[in-house]
Amino acid sequence: MPSKVVSPAQQGSNVQNEKILRRFLLAQDSLVYQTADLSLGSLSGMMSPREGGEAAINLDPDFQRRERWSPDKQSGLIESFLLNVPVPPIYLAEDEYGKYSVVDGKQRLTAIRAFMAENLELRDLEKFVELEGRTFATLPEALQNSLNIRPYVRVVTLLKQSDPTLKFEVFTRLNRGGEPMLPQELRKVAYRGALSDLVFDLSDSQFLREQLKIISSNSPAYKNMEDAEYVLRYFALRSSWQSFSGSLRGELDGYMIKNQHSKPAQIKSLRRDFLRSLNGCQSIWGEHAFKRHTGTGWRSQFLAGMYDAEMLAIGELNDSQLEKSIRKSATAVKRTAALFTDPVFEKSVRQGTNTPSFVRTRIKAVTELLKAL
Repeated sequence: MPSKVVSPAQQGSNVQNEKILRRFLLAQDSLVYQTADLSLGSLSGMMSPREGGEAAINLDPDFQRRERWSPDKQSGLIESFLLNVPVPPIYLAEDEYGKYSVVDGKQRLTAIRAFMAENLELRDLEKFVELEGRTFATLPEALQNSLNIRPYVRVVTLLKQSDPTLKFEVFTRLNRGGEPMLPQELRKVAYRGALSDLVFDLSDSQFLREQLKIISSNSPAYKNMEDAEYVLRYFALRSSWQSFSGSLRGELDGYMIKNQHSKPAQIKSLRRDFLRSLNGCQSIWGEHAFKRHTGTGWRSQFLAGMYDAEMLAIGELNDSQLEKSIRKSATAVKRTAALFTDPVFEKSVRQGTNTPSFVRTRIKAVTELLKAL
């Protein structure tokens, strides 16, 4: 009996199908997980540091967001538990035996920890209004026992033997359907590496946080990662302001992509450069740095356009020019205030601030001001 002739097209299709099957089977073996239903008391205990050690659950792995839920939203989650309303599962990754990092569910875990640790009063409840103003300790004993013992939360744990790259893959896929991620949150996830570590390290600079009015982890600018984005903004514009495209997000993303895995020497240079400019702004303008003058006084609002102008202007100065600018800081502050009497400059820092010509206008104006001191 003659053998069946297989056409080239069929051969190609068979090869492709075999490739698909191998990839499918590999995926089945790459992710090993287990599920468990835990009580709020158990989860709270896992988030509390052990005596002389760390908590079992790390809420802040590199790829995670900062805490963003308001007390109202946290209260709504606790109300859901008390009403026995199902909530989405929490995903953890086993880093080592007995140690886990949160992959998905950080905001829910943070709310649970806050309530069980007496750091949250229930508010703005939709159904269980009788519990308004209550903390965990002031709940009826039966409700306390229920939260401590009853398994309310499904927890899916990616075991240590799973492919380590899948932790990040699971995070990104789970978050596609959740609360939209802000641009800087996406960068933290997508471009992990030496540059991202530097950006978040420098975002902790005290003067920058003072000017952004970041006084705690509840401050809006902190929750939205504005401090980190301004650090990255300096780096990106420092290298491109004279040829800026007009797409700030594109510039920031492009800079992260290009420099994601910077070498230690470059990271050291970037750190020194940023701190030189930031410290220079503090020495020259003090509390008025990154602010606008109205003609009668300085506004307290942080102005992104003035941040660009002052930080990058200092980057254009050599050391002797910077030292002279610091010595003549009073004159610099007075002349900076006078810049706002120029309608072109005023517009460049307040309207259409991503317009390429406006970016160049404001940076050149402050640079020339300092060099002329």
